[in-house]
Amino acid sequence: MKFSGGVRGDFFKTLALIVGCGLAWYLGHICAVLLPPGTFSVAVSQIAEKPSIKAPLPKRQKCDHSSPCPIGSFAFRVLSGGGKSNVPTICFEEVIMKEGKGNTREGINIAAVDAATGKVHGSDSFNMWEGDNAGPLIQFISRIPNNSIVLMATYDDGSTKLSQEARKEIEKLGSKEIQQIGFRSSWVFVGAKGFTLPEGLKKEKMNHSNNEKNRYNGWPAEVQIEGCVPRRQ
Repeated sequence: MKFSGGVRGDFFKTLALIVGCGLAWYLGHICAVLLPPGTFSVAVSQIAEKPSIKAPLPKRQKCDHSSPCPIGSFAFRVLSGGGKSNVPTICFEEVIMKEGKGNTREGINIAAVDAATGKVHGSDSFNMWEGDNAGPLIQFISRIPNNSIVLMATYDDGSTKLSQEARKEIEKLGSKEIQQIGFRSSWVFVGAKGFTLPEGLKKEKMNHSNNEKNRYNGWPAEVQIEGCVPRRQ
């Protein structure tokens, strides 16, 4: 019997397919026996995975600024306290007063630095709810040398025992809002002794206690100012 050309071709194609399937099954069986479990699935998953490029974390600058201050200037940040639990932060190139340092208390927190070198002259806290501490605050301000930058922040209440004389001394440093400070107002301020800070610099911020708007039970939200102060020559 003779096969026609078309039939003969189909026969060999079918035979080749059967042989190929058999070899594939045999090779698969050998691989399954010889290779450790999970090798093939791991290899496939690695091929499927796309290479990921992780962006570096943004570098924080001095006083936690998002971008560096210009050359020849100092970075500062002043954050008031909030409620009874969140203490204030005063930073000038580096943190001067903050939670964990043990140098913040209820009342008015103040720090003074040299406007040319950035060196800290001193810092202190004055309770404005208990005791007569307006006098010691005035004395602290009077001892600050000229050509100094003064940073202040309230925590809890900074107004009750703040005398008119003390308010006027703070006004001399450049404050425009100290006369309006009220019970438990959140207040931050950066001023200068012996010179005047640039006009465009944000120097002060205040948030009054309001039972309808307070963030905390009886206290308003914190306020903050930050910026760059030109180094004084």
